[in-house]
Amino acid sequence: MNPLVGREHILSALDSHLDATSQGSGGCVIVEGPFGIGRTRLLKATALEGAERGLTVVAGRAGGTDQPIPIHLLINFLRHVMSGEADVDDLVRPDSNPFWLMDRIGELVENAARRRPLMIVLDDAQRVDDVSGLALRGLVQSLASSPVLWLLARRPVPTQSLAQHAIGWLIDHAAVRLHLGALDNEAVAELCTSILGAKPDSSVLSWAARCGGNPWLVENLFSALIEAGQVVIVDGTASVVAERLPEGVLAAVGRLLDEMPPAVRRLLVHGRRIGHTFTVEEAAALLGESAPDLSSSVDEAVQLGLIRRNGMELAFTHEVIGEALQHAAVRGWEPAAAVPATVSSAVSSATPATAPSAMPSAVTAIGTGAAGGAPQVQPGGRPSPAPRVHQSLTRVADAHPERPGLVPPVVIPCTSPPPQSPGCGCDDMAARAISTLGDLGDEAPRTLARALRLLAGAGRGAEAGRLADVAVRPGIEAAAEAQLVLELGQGLRDADCHGMSAELLQRTLARQDLRELDRVKLKEALADTAKRVSGVPSANAAPGRGQPAGLAPPLIPSRDAGSGNGTDKTGGGFSAREPRQAATPPYCDACERPLWTWMVRALIAADQFEEATAVCAAIKQEAEKLGEARPDPLWHGYRAELLAAEGRLEEARVEAEAALRLTDRSAPEDSVPARMVIARISMHRGDLATASEQLRMTERLVTGDAAADKAGLNWALAQFHAVSGRPAMMVQTLINVEGQVTPDSLLFTEAPTAAAMLVRLARQVGLDAEAERAAEFARRITERNPTVPSLAGGAEHAEGVLRRDPVALHRAVELYRLAARPLAAGSALEDAAREEQSIRNKARTVRLLESAMDLYLDCGAQRDVARVQKKLRRLGVHNVRGLGADRPKAGWESLTSAELRVVRAIVDGRTNREAASILFLSPHTVDSHLRRVFSKLDINSRVELTKHFIAHEAFSPAMAASYQPGSAG
Repeated sequence: MNPLVGREHILSALDSHLDATSQGSGGCVIVEGPFGIGRTRLLKATALEGAERGLTVVAGRAGGTDQPIPIHLLINFLRHVMSGEADVDDLVRPDSNPFWLMDRIGELVENAARRRPLMIVLDDAQRVDDVSGLALRGLVQSLASSPVLWLLARRPVPTQSLAQHAIGWLIDHAAVRLHLGALDNEAVAELCTSILGAKPDSSVLSWAARCGGNPWLVENLFSALIEAGQVVIVDGTASVVAERLPEGVLAAVGRLLDEMPPAVRRLLVHGRRIGHTFTVEEAAALLGESAPDLSSSVDEAVQLGLIRRNGMELAFTHEVIGEALQHAAVRGWEPAAAVPATVSSAVSSATPATAPSAMPSAVTAIGTGAAGGAPQVQPGGRPSPAPRVHQSLTRVADAHPERPGLVPPVVIPCTSPPPQSPGCGCDDMAARAISTLGDLGDEAPRTLARALRLLAGAGRGAEAGRLADVAVRPGIEAAAEAQLVLELGQGLRDADCHGMSAELLQRTLARQDLRELDRVKLKEALADTAKRVSGVPSANAAPGRGQPAGLAPPLIPSRDAGSGNGTDKTGGGFSAREPRQAATPPYCDACERPLWTWMVRALIAADQFEEATAVCAAIKQEAEKLGEARPDPLWHGYRAELLAAEGRLEEARVEAEAALRLTDRSAPEDSVPARMVIARISMHRGDLATASEQLRMTERLVTGDAAADKAGLNWALAQFHAVSGRPAMMVQTLINVEGQVTPDSLLFTEAPTAAAMLVRLARQVGLDAEAERAAEFARRITERNPTVPSLAGGAEHAEGVLRRDPVALHRAVELYRLAARPLAAGSALEDAAREEQSIRNKARTVRLLESAMDLYLDCGAQRDVARVQKKLRRLGVHNVRGLGADRPKAGWESLTSAELRVVRAIVDGRTNREAASILFLSPHTVDSHLRRVFSKLDINSRVELTKHFIAHEAFSPAMAASYQPGSAG
């Protein structure tokens, strides 16, 4: 029997990788697929094939050891192949530095792979923890040029954890992904022939079709039929004579259920009692639970491949499993008392009479009928869908406590939208920008939703709400609107803007074309809003930012239910509505800041640099279309902000200076963003006089009402205090526990390194309470925005400085790099070097500082370069080169500091892989540096490179020794 039928193209691809590894090349292959699809068998078959070709095979499964799984596998491998050659016991010491350990293991594995190619097989990679994920990513990168083949298998999972982000990074940059899907009809027929030893007839194929192309189910089904004597073979053709599932299949499905989480089992069993298809609300009614509580179980069952979404309903992916669940033997794990006689009686008994009173009225209204009691049951015995709620939660006139089922008003004010004049062009420009996001691809709704959630959570709920109003136009797809509203609603709730959140959610819930799962999630979010409101001690909460007591005016105009049918849309599901071509100004005079500026700021803070660039280009194009010959200072200022966040300081300076040259054609305060960028860049370059001048001018322009610029100014002033040697003033400008100066959410959101700097300086001057508060605030912001790498990096950075934790600091470096923020990564590397120096690990300290200096050099941050140079010279590192403004384009003097470090390592006789290891770089980066060096020197070999080196620099053995990894203390 061949269990791998229908996988010829996958096997062929794996064969080519085995061939390449046998010939000295490395690689990484990640196999993905749902349960029972054959991942493990594919791995075993490939491992056997690799062993037959002479590869050393190391295999394991995630989740079975306390050590990071790649480290555990490789240490066992090294014990076997290098007994007596290396002290492997040193690798398992509990006090070993994990990063030194990974470097050392990589070095030993590379040496072993030179003797005999190696294949590392890891099953169930979806279970790896964060440390294992980072170790996996690092080892795959560092061994990329060695004959090492990584073969991983995992079930598709969300990429929310750091471990799955690391595997996702491998897929994007270093690995080949192979997807195992359901077998097609031809492959199923071939598998049946292999199992039965005869040609299948229509009865066999009919039974096989109930397995949905899942090979595990096909094998279990026909093995059970054979065992039950229900397969007949006549003249080489097999037939099935059974009318019901054999006991063996019931037992197999029972074992499968035993491996499932209890919540998933309950969903499957009770869903099948309703019928072949069911909705989440019907299953919830049957279980006596709320539909939102089941949403995570639905997601998990879909990921496992057990059920699928079919419009508004859920259906079993495999008919065999659905049929098996009808038998008491399969669902015997559940107490019999929980099994009602009929669906109708189950619905009536599943909701206790006291349940509604125990919940906020918003939850009751969602889950009950018109009378506020149990869900209504249709004649067919199926619970009717929950009634749509159309009343706005923010309108007092619609609140009638005597009406059952209506939600009481949410009296939690939030920032009201800035006043707009009839000629305000904000919405039109924002609409053009959002349309541009749709052109970038299908991820546009998710991208915009995350950015607006971040903006709302940072205290700018009014601006986020207005941007959502622009995005949620008739014509937007239901799924895109649900995604946008769910993310934005969470941000609004985090910012205590419950009324705005509820209004958005209720408007979207009024759509008739929502998917059932989206409807459940929206109702769960609305219930969360109601629960939060119920904890407010007073209905008349204090207004925000001078808003009169009462309710925020409705931000979202009413819309007929059922709009948004998916027509007239661009990519990503956004409406293709074009901005009005009336004589409206492209830049708003009525609002504090044009709406598009908040969109750019939100995208930058969310690390969406490509999207922010596209929005800036669209705004510029729209301005030209409406008669503006050149963008105004605001455009140049926010474009400079974007470039500065990416570490492109020289380009940012040019853009900001262009803004200042245009100040005579706009309001003086429009130059504020550009002035703050120039101030920060000047501090990075050591020009404190220019920084001071720009900050003084900015302070005069930013009045008490200019909330849009206040956070940025406070951050720039705090940085100036820090570089001017006033750490206590820097800290207390932003946080002062005794003086009750609270952190600004917008500042910490837009400046991910702010918390770490505060912690570092607060500890220097003994302000421990402020240090703890800053780290706690960074953690809170990260929890609100779990998908933003730079904010996660900022939280790890602050925690690492506070707790003196090098592991957290290295995680921060990885997250900052993932976010493409080189200046932030350099700062975290400096802090990591400080911790390594505290334990007298000179070699590691030097490598970390040199990595930081490379980043600063690439950014043109002279002051940061000089600071790191000073630290390196104190450690005895000589020939440290700085930033040369007049560096030539070719010849030895054109080489950068980073390129010279690679040259020194190569001239010392190291391979690219060895150079990468000691320089804290990837082999790909070393290759790139060498290509540039060869081009600048117009050479083609390492021999010529050595000659150039001898001619221009005296080689110092002491300097070379400082690079030895074994010299760590």
